[in-house]
Amino acid sequence: MNTKKVIFTLVLFFLVLATSIGWMARKDTEESEKVIAEEKRERIVLLSVPSDIRYQMIYLMADKITWMDYENFVVQVNDSTQETLYHFPNWYHGKYPPDLFYHDVNGDSFGDIIIVLNNDKAGMEKPRKDIHILNFIKERGEYEEAIIESIEKTIATIDSIVTLEKHDNIVTIHVNGEKYVSDISEYNFMNPREPLYISFQQITYSVENGQLFGRVPVYIAQDSVYGGLIGLLKLPYVWDGDEYIVKQIKFLPYKSDDEQFFFSFN
Repeated sequence: MNTKKVIFTLVLFFLVLATSIGWMARKDTEESEKVIAEEKRERIVLLSVPSDIRYQMIYLMADKITWMDYENFVVQVNDSTQETLYHFPNWYHGKYPPDLFYHDVNGDSFGDIIIVLNNDKAGMEKPRKDIHILNFIKERGEYEEAIIESIEKTIATIDSIVTLEKHDNIVTIHVNGEKYVSDISEYNFMNPREPLYISFQQITYSVENGQLFGRVPVYIAQDSVYGGLIGLLKLPYVWDGDEYIVKQIKFLPYKSDDEQFFFSFN
């Protein structure tokens, strides 16, 4: 073998070796960063439902990724060494407070677990509240995540039932054959104008007398940072044996002294 071929072979060998070493170094660095990121995850209790009965204690836990990101959710039932854990690795929660309720909402006399998360990954243009319900299954003595109709289906139901109209200062809302008329001049809005709009980004949830309700604010545009609140749509969720659905909708005119009309702008 002549000298040129030897030199070429050696150069090629060292190039391949350097590339391999570089690739391995990058892989080791990526693995190390991944391990460090995993180690930085802090398992915390976001909310709990207190109870005098130990086996009814409920905890909502998750990995705290950053000050505003939570993933890898776990619902723990019971606070003894025999606790039951339900894992939901695909749930996500952002920086705004979650909600946790424990009520019988499907009418079988057994408590169900309701979790409301703030999924701000969806962005401002999409609904950002995720609601999850764990129904208690008596036959198995455990909880199972129930199906809730999609927000798209809920919006379609609202669109088919609710009509909003504005003529000067008179606002008329038709819901389920009922008509609500309001003179918005009494609200002292700043240059109130059309359009009226339903804010699906601000859905909140509550449980009243064993029924789950969604609350959707209705606004009118004005010269202000936020729209002028004129009322809300109250959505009762009913368990039909397969999923939680919304069939009926009720409109409640705005009352400044009623706490259910408080909506945080998050």
